[in-house]
Amino acid sequence: MVRDEVQFVGKHKYPKGHNGPSYQAHTPIKIDSGTYLLNVAIEHAGQKLIYQTKTTPDLSWREKHLKTIRYAYAKAPYFDIIYSQLEKIISKNHQSLAELNLKTILWVIGRLMESDEVLDSSVTFKSIDGLLKKQPFFRLKSIKLASQSQFYINSAQASANKKIIGLIKEVGATEDFCGGTAVAAYMDDKLFDQHGIKTVVQDWKCPQYPQLFMKKNGFAPNLSIIDLLMNVSTDEARSILKG
Repeated sequence: MVRDEVQFVGKHKYPKGHNGPSYQAHTPIKIDSGTYLLNVAIEHAGQKLIYQTKTTPDLSWREKHLKTIRYAYAKAPYFDIIYSQLEKIISKNHQSLAELNLKTILWVIGRLMESDEVLDSSVTFKSIDGLLKKQPFFRLKSIKLASQSQFYINSAQASANKKIIGLIKEVGATEDFCGGTAVAAYMDDKLFDQHGIKTVVQDWKCPQYPQLFMKKNGFAPNLSIIDLLMNVSTDEARSILKG
């Protein structure tokens, strides 16, 4: 379930107590001087949900993204194919942050499934579901938008915990694979237990893989998947993500 119906935040308070940019509009890549955050320019107009958050009409941030990615990864083994596909996605006029994020999510799934279908502008969640149901690599077998779920449409004002439980029940799941930020901020374990839902906190550790600039500044974990796909083959990427 893609949670595009939660409030957009520019910064998060992370489990270790520090504040930092959220990954809703930022993604870290690696340049020759170290980690660099790509930042999607959005229109600031009060508190908005992610699917309501508009990108700015100014195209300069897209040009900057592409220029930075090209500068950072021009010497990467898989630069030609990955950059050409990213260029098609980033260059398009995505009206909202959710639209851009969803397009990149679908692109990543397509890349990992070795399908170029997601580069077609007519791609739908249904077609991606078809790919996921057939793939033998990951537990993920379906993808849906929370903002289009019946539970959200009927219960948009529900509490954070009840909203998650409602969404989980709608898709027939019994497990919530959640992040440490959510657990620390608001999750009610007892409520989940009452509904027969098991909460599992993500504890994935990024293994080391070949990166550019390692002699200069070492290995940088937990970057955007752009870095992984630029540097290793699809088979290697799947293996690394499966851990």
